[in-house]
Amino acid sequence: MAPPRLLPKVLNADQLDALLARPNIGCPTGLRNRAILELLAGAGLRASEVCGVYLRDIDWKRSELRIRTEVGKGGREAVLPLDERTFSWLERWKPERRHHAAGAPWLFVTLKGGQLDRRYVWEMTSRYARKAGIEDPVWPHRLRHTFATELLRDGFDLREVQSLMRHADIRTTVIYTHVAPERLAAKVRGRRR
Repeated sequence: MAPPRLLPKVLNADQLDALLARPNIGCPTGLRNRAILELLAGAGLRASEVCGVYLRDIDWKRSELRIRTEVGKGGREAVLPLDERTFSWLERWKPERRHHAAGAPWLFVTLKGGQLDRRYVWEMTSRYARKAGIEDPVWPHRLRHTFATELLRDGFDLREVQSLMRHADIRTTVIYTHVAPERLAAKVRGRRR
């Protein structure tokens, strides 16, 4: 028998806001890092996916992000709609990126135009979280968990969350239903009046 899965840790709204406010958007790396954090939290991407996204993977007219088979986990391709906030941060990064990309295909590049490493994304996320005063460790995957939990709290059904999270098995998505018991309690209490 497999050991029980631990419930995913998520950030509350105040913690997420504090984390997102940490990058200094007045400098190129800060603007890039804010756009990365927004994509992690607003689209549920994995760190490796963020590093592998090409500029051409963004449909700038439709506000969509294509995850190519070589980037997505399990070799699965996906097209993800982006919310207005996440998309606006990508649009803010795009003109700054031109100064550093030097023909590089990646959406997020180093200041010398190289590909970002997923370890950088992990370290950057952790560093900003500490500076934001968040005591528990925060890694990119915690932002992914937060994204899924927020979707459920916003009324998305399990199949919709599964699709947006790109889970092959619905059982992986079900773990997020245990994170928001207050939503279930509120529904039950308001059911029969």
